[in-house]
Amino acid sequence: MLVIRKQQIQEFIARSENELIDVVREAIRKAVKERVHVYDDPQLNEMLKVGIARAKSHGLTAAEDIAGFVAIMFEVAPRFDEVAEIRAVLEDERFPPDLRFEQLFQRLSDEPWIEAGKKYDDTFWFPEKAV
Repeated sequence: MLVIRKQQIQEFIARSENELIDVVREAIRKAVKERVHVYDDPQLNEMLKVGIARAKSHGLTAAEDIAGFVAIMFEVAPRFDEVAEIRAVLEDERFPPDLRFEQLFQRLSDEPWIEAGKKYDDTFWFPEKAV
């Protein structure tokens, strides 16, 4: 019986950082098109590099988890992970990072998400343009 490990699947999905950006960009364009339609691919790619790095800083490695994390950054707020309750789930070392990400949707009430949304800051993506 052939067994394909999750890591092998992930390598097939995105074998390089550029391929990961491509995968995430396509997912983001579909998931949050109202937030990203104004950006061309080069602009969005620069934004995605920031988001991917932030997702990886929480230990996420699976392309779908990284894409989901970045989608939340666009949909809710780029710094959503700085809200105390959200950060607590993402840092809960009782669980591996991929399960922590899943638990964001199981363990949290609406309040932390609402709090994060109130802090949406477009200048996060392009700090050099902030005045």
